[in-house]
Amino acid sequence: MRLISHLKNTRNRMIAAAAILAVFLLPAFAPDARAADSGAQAEGSRWYLGLNVPVMFIDDSDSVETGQAVSAGIPIPIPYRANAVTEYATGFRVSGVVGREFGTGLRADAELFFARAEVDKLIYKGRTTTLPQLGTIDIPDDHSIPVSGSASQVGAMVNLWYDFNPGSKWRPYIGAGLGLVRVDWGDVKYNRDEVARGQAHQLALILACQQAGQAPGCTLPPQVRQGVLMQTDQQLMGTVPDLSGTDTVFAFQIGAGVGYQYSDNVTLQLAYRMLKASDLEFTGSSAMGSTATATTEMLVHLFEIGIRYRF
Repeated sequence: MRLISHLKNTRNRMIAAAAILAVFLLPAFAPDARAADSGAQAEGSRWYLGLNVPVMFIDDSDSVETGQAVSAGIPIPIPYRANAVTEYATGFRVSGVVGREFGTGLRADAELFFARAEVDKLIYKGRTTTLPQLGTIDIPDDHSIPVSGSASQVGAMVNLWYDFNPGSKWRPYIGAGLGLVRVDWGDVKYNRDEVARGQAHQLALILACQQAGQAPGCTLPPQVRQGVLMQTDQQLMGTVPDLSGTDTVFAFQIGAGVGYQYSDNVTLQLAYRMLKASDLEFTGSSAMGSTATATTEMLVHLFEIGIRYRF
């Protein structure tokens, strides 16, 4: 169900982008007296500077955390695997570009950008642990972790665009780019001990039920349950490593929009872009020997307004 919701959100954002662009693209294909005057003549190569300010939406991102846990109660590495989902609030991005128009409809630019978005939720969707003599145990329940703060991005892209309707005031365009993105989670605050505590409590209760000869999820006497949880908390001290806050990966983006030539030098534009950064990896280790590696990706939707100034 979460996958279906995720796909619907992405689809709705794509439909909204197409609808917004369609409204502004309609005049782009209308006859323009300026186009008739200029004909098919090339405009010549010119340099330009640009500034874009988009509203940013980041899709919910799935991450996988793997590692080895070492606790006071079980002083040998216990391998585990956990799935998590991160949800983001609406964010912003500011980007500046330096580019060159080639007079044939093609233009290329180099782009630097900074982006930031609040992290709304962090939900662990289950965990698989392998214990000595007991084998693999699945802990399926969701565990929501209190989280606050912003994740930021700093990136550099090289883009190639093609402008239609040369000589017209209205110029729709399409393009794509490649580059690097540095994602920084350093400002995001959440309790790593809480990550382990929720999962460890679930596992301890499962094992207590097994030892009592009952099925997982059984109802234990209150005193027994409280004793199991207190013992688990004591064993968790120092077992959870903090993850590194940053990673830099390759990214690509595709986009489409429409520019309006306000004057010979100034072009205003409205556009949609989609950027994807894959294979983000955050690692950590503790003094007791616990290790953790979290891998994820980001899919970013940008609805932007911008301006270009040609020299």
